[in-house]
Amino acid sequence: MKETSALQDIERPEDGADSSPMRVALGFFILPLLLVIGAVAVFMLFGLIAHEDKTVEQYLAEVTGGGINEPWQGAFGLANKLQDESLRGDPEVARRIALTLEHPNAADPEVRKFLLLALGRVGHPSSVPVLASHLDDPDAEVRVNALFSLANIGAPAAGDATGDVVDRLGDEDTGVRSLAAYVLGTLDNDAAIVPLQVALNDTTSQVRWNAAVALARLGDDAGLGELKQMLDRGYLEAHGELDAQQVQDAMIAAIQALGMLGARNAEPELTGIRDDDPDGRVREAARAALISISRLSHP
Repeated sequence: MKETSALQDIERPEDGADSSPMRVALGFFILPLLLVIGAVAVFMLFGLIAHEDKTVEQYLAEVTGGGINEPWQGAFGLANKLQDESLRGDPEVARRIALTLEHPNAADPEVRKFLLLALGRVGHPSSVPVLASHLDDPDAEVRVNALFSLANIGAPAAGDATGDVVDRLGDEDTGVRSLAAYVLGTLDNDAAIVPLQVALNDTTSQVRWNAAVALARLGDDAGLGELKQMLDRGYLEAHGELDAQQVQDAMIAAIQALGMLGARNAEPELTGIRDDDPDGRVREAARAALISISRLSHP
């Protein structure tokens, strides 16, 4: 798995619409590009799959060798089908996907990767132990998708997997560590606070950033220094790993986290961003954070 990570804009529905715990966490998190770019590349290469309107049963049959496509293509087609959320929360679909993960064809990591993504899109609590069992998979991309899907299920159901996710903070793959830090911010489990504080010392910036944002979501300000550093556009641009969009998203992630913490000592920086930053979305995020800080300071 590539070590490059970047900010990913989490899709946000209109106010009042149903949304998964993952989508409402903070709005922006630093995520490996693997899940997005890899899936899009496969989607483009095998566009025929995306245009087929097969049932869940047909896709699962393909995974087990009962169709014209390769097993991994059936798994990808299933994950793609479940994007519409019409089957979200369906226990029977979750059960059947879990059983398919035990099929010999799931020895292919590509099959496991997409079946785990499909489980997250169904989002039934019964899938949590299955996803947790794949967090030590030998394939880093499979571990990423298991983490991603646990975040999509979120608290309280996925809270029981907190210990397993904490273990991934020590993963050899930087993308897995970064995503593990993010996921811990979605599980609403205070047991993650101390491990996330340790992750603030990680050698990879994306891991530290995600840990700081996750801690803020859990109400802990140990990552305040990292968050304030992320407000510095020049620092992020000089970092050399983020493009202009990712710099913007990193700043917004930090701004939102500071707003949640009610960080009064960040008011001067936020005021400067609100008044002078060249990006309108960043200025608006700073304005909202300042309002939040004021309200938290004067309830």
